[in-house]
Amino acid sequence: MKFLRQVLTIGAAWVLAVTTAAFAGLPLETTTTQATKFEIMRNGQASGSVGLAQGAQLEVIALDGAYVQVRYRNLTGRVPAAHTELAALALAMNQAPAAPAAQPEPVVETAAAAPAPEAPTVMSRRLQGKLVRLQGNSLQPHEAGRLNGVKFYALYYSASWCGPCRQFTPRLVDAYRSLRNDYPEFELVFVSADNSAGDMKDYMKNDRMAWPALKYDAIRSSGEIMQYCGDGIPCLVLVDEKGKVLSDTNRGGNYVGPQMVLDDTRKLLQKYRQKNPRPNS
Repeated sequence: MKFLRQVLTIGAAWVLAVTTAAFAGLPLETTTTQATKFEIMRNGQASGSVGLAQGAQLEVIALDGAYVQVRYRNLTGRVPAAHTELAALALAMNQAPAAPAAQPEPVVETAAAAPAPEAPTVMSRRLQGKLVRLQGNSLQPHEAGRLNGVKFYALYYSASWCGPCRQFTPRLVDAYRSLRNDYPEFELVFVSADNSAGDMKDYMKNDRMAWPALKYDAIRSSGEIMQYCGDGIPCLVLVDEKGKVLSDTNRGGNYVGPQMVLDDTRKLLQKYRQKNPRPNS
């Protein structure tokens, strides 16, 4: 069975991955068990590679011999099955990955030859172990590996009881889809001012927040994150990986609103891409 390797949209790619994995009886997600190399596939050919750290979460498309076809962020490609939690399943299906030394293809490398795990940045250290994301009807841990490569963080201070917040959030939801697709170096983090953890979860679910959030019980102890919030919400603050403020809802003692920060974010990311083109783009 041959699987479609090109899709027209990110949504179509996810539907393909879910349908294929479900048909094959595979889990919809897997995690790397060691540092490995993710080969980017385009038109059936390897067009580049990305080093993944242990614990990186991948969307499963299919088992393919010694490899697992997966999606990582907005890229489609493959990783060695032996380097994921699907290794045992691959063996059970008589698709055991060959040892790297016996594999004649030059694209197969041992874990030792893969790029070293990315060093944590100031912001990733501040957020490590404190993030959750909506999965189904519950909030689940957001793996630290998902922050690898993130260079820009938009911190969104908001609450379900805040009328202006509820007006702005749908616009932010729409903007996030395109920004995250075009700029995997960007991530948005929700910092709740809700009255309870349940209210926070309902807000994320009802407004379809696809981005991670600071754990409700970690908010008060996260002074390094709360320091960016002004006196009012909604408050949106864009910082770089070192924690430097690039755009703020509060400027010179004046509240200018989150839309101006969102506009600034688009401009800054466009300038960043001009100086840092994506590989094979």
